Amino acid sequence: MLTVGLAQMDCRLGDVAANLEQHLEWVERARQQGVELLLFPELSLTGYRLLHLTSRVALRIDRSSEVERLADAAGEMAVVFGLVEEDAEGVLYNSAVLVRGGRVEHVHRKLYLPTYGIFQEGRFFGPGDRLEPAPMADRRFGLLICEDLWHPGLARRLAVGGMKILLVVSAGPGRIGSGEQPASHEVWEVLTRSTALVNTCWVLYCNRTGWEEGSFYTGGSHIVRPGGEILERAAFLEEELLVAQVDPREVDRLRWRLPLVRDVRDDIQGPGF
Repeated sequence: MLTVGLAQMDCRLGDVAANLEQHLEWVERARQQGVELLLFPELSLTGYRLLHLTSRVALRIDRSSEVERLADAAGEMAVVFGLVEEDAEGVLYNSAVLVRGGRVEHVHRKLYLPTYGIFQEGRFFGPGDRLEPAPMADRRFGLLICEDLWHPGLARRLAVGGMKILLVVSAGPGRIGSGEQPASHEVWEVLTRSTALVNTCWVLYCNRTGWEEGSFYTGGSHIVRPGGEILERAAFLEEELLVAQVDPREVDRLRWRLPLVRDVRDDIQGPGF
């Protein structure tokens, strides 16, 4: 069993110092509850709608005191958080960083940058170009950022590569409808549940909450079992540390009965191939 935590937090736009202090508090809360793997939302250190602030809050991961403090605070817990990463050539990325044991273990640069509607990521970020497992001791996870999940080939590649747990960090803006849940969140649950089912894997979806530049974020972070059922869900529109236990062996048992991943084929000819 693996004890996981989803830190459904609000962020202060452009205030890395204040957000860092919040992260350190959440890490300590998670440690007290025995969390082994803790997720923060997309761009949790900086806020999401940065626009002209993007370059001002960018961090060089190998030189950042903020990243170093989080890595030290994590101890043996694996902690995933979001930031604006600047590489050696000055290109900026929307990145998720996994730290553990005082060091950076993995960096995922968002592969798909939405630049439609209210989204303008393609104007400020460069797209990532690598999809690799995120390590934690003897475990490996798939790690995606928000829009990445809307491109199902990524989750399928991770599942075929042996990943049993898919981590998704998000800053999904809200949209109100007539149902009991925010309409935008209903769409997210369709996506996370179908991803878990067709790839027979756990999906841990960590979304932020709060208001920012006229947009609100619904929260509703949740954990989906390999068969597509919701195991746990955080509240809407408020901060919460959601803690649960997941059993990777559920993936093994379900994949034996439902061999969708085993039967993937790459030799079928036709449109798009």
